[in-house]
Amino acid sequence: MKKLISLLLALLLTAGAFLSCSEKKEESTEMQNSPSLDAATDAPEEAETEIARANIPDNLPELDFGGADVIIHSRGDDSPTEVVSEEMTGEAVNDAIYERNALIGQRLNVKIDVYVGEGWERYDASVNAIRSSIMASDGAFDIIAGWSARIPALSLEGLFLNLNEMQYLDFGAMWWNQSVVTDLQVGGQLHFLTGDIARSMLSAMYAYAFNQRVAEDNQVEDLYAVVKEHRWTLDYVYNLTSQIYSDLNGNGTPDDEDYYGLVTNCGNDADAYMQAALVSMLSRDEEGYPVLDVDEERLASLVQKVFHLLWENPGGHSTSGGSAWYTNINSFVEDKALFATAVMSGIIGSLADMESDYGLLPYPLYDENQSTYGTRVQDAVSLWSIPIDAKDPDMSAATMEALAAQSWRTVTPAYFDVALKYRYSRDAETAEMVDLIKDSIYINFECLYNESIGNPWFVMRTLMTAKNDNFSSYWASQKKMINRLLGKAVDKMRELGN
Repeated sequence: MKKLISLLLALLLTAGAFLSCSEKKEESTEMQNSPSLDAATDAPEEAETEIARANIPDNLPELDFGGADVIIHSRGDDSPTEVVSEEMTGEAVNDAIYERNALIGQRLNVKIDVYVGEGWERYDASVNAIRSSIMASDGAFDIIAGWSARIPALSLEGLFLNLNEMQYLDFGAMWWNQSVVTDLQVGGQLHFLTGDIARSMLSAMYAYAFNQRVAEDNQVEDLYAVVKEHRWTLDYVYNLTSQIYSDLNGNGTPDDEDYYGLVTNCGNDADAYMQAALVSMLSRDEEGYPVLDVDEERLASLVQKVFHLLWENPGGHSTSGGSAWYTNINSFVEDKALFATAVMSGIIGSLADMESDYGLLPYPLYDENQSTYGTRVQDAVSLWSIPIDAKDPDMSAATMEALAAQSWRTVTPAYFDVALKYRYSRDAETAEMVDLIKDSIYINFECLYNESIGNPWFVMRTLMTAKNDNFSSYWASQKKMINRLLGKAVDKMRELGN
């Protein structure tokens, strides 16, 4: 089966390469040399590609759960719409989710429904409610799609089943994020999965958006080629953006009205440089349990590089103070910035009506010696788990696997099409870059368990919002406390593993 999947994927990627077409004279030479396809020719080839992906199989056998309800507890402010949609509305992602659930409901003979919990502002109330429900063994929920910033704490209390012991979950499948599968394995226990099943994973991916008009005005080279050639580094971004600035309003002070190489913020968007540099703050002991282990020299260097980019960059504009968590993306939309950092949901919300074309790039490498790119998913992503009082754990696991696989087939392409103005299915180069960003998602233990072990992963946001590049002093003040809290968490995990 895995060989069949690999063959079908290879055919799919090969077919996708032939969908590239040149729509504007200003596009790159590579795109100009690609043959244009008229509407009559393009439609059947595009449909054939979509059908190929939509029919890639999973490993689930024929199952029948007798019409049982599958109740998924979901966060209130974002993720209910990644679980269910009430009706077809004509909106692509909504309809893809509706059709996914109808298909899986019929396939497994289940009825998928959602219990909507609190939003992020009051999610602690949901954590308490989930805890009370599970401890009372009332079987209210079959699956928990929890907010990744808070839900991991419940796993330390032994309230979720070990997914390693579940039938039907194919951890190696492309619809599960592999960094979670690998890095959240502790003492033979795995309590969470995420991947294409979580539309919030897609919407919370961080990327660099680039304004193609501003790139052409400044004679910027082919940035997709820079990424592919592994020249897309923090130093490259600084050297390029530092040359792009104009005081448009003539007041002699850099402000929101000026022209920049980079607009960003020093809060959430700064966090993403940790994953981009593939930072690891832990190693494992001989039994596989986490141990604090930080390459302090490399992390100090990363802090200095990011500080240089954000606060010592003549062409950079980083928001701070009360706006530290938001990028002034209006400059980008108005063709007054080459780059803007954003999550995918921000790109959809802010760039939908943008007149100039834009492209997406991964966050830059630490340096050219780094072997792969890394993508941060903001902690808004949902982590999927099975409570210990689930009425039928096999049904829960089968539903998760089926939803994840079908999401990969149809929901993810629909989401990227909306995010990129339908270029994902029509522009092979854009699709390749977006796939690279998604495939580079790096979610590690210390990022997800951050709030349970003293917030070690908030190094970048803490220092950048304080306009401080002294990592050594900061880390010396934090290390003892983080080590102590990590030790307590590991002790709980050892108890669960015994």
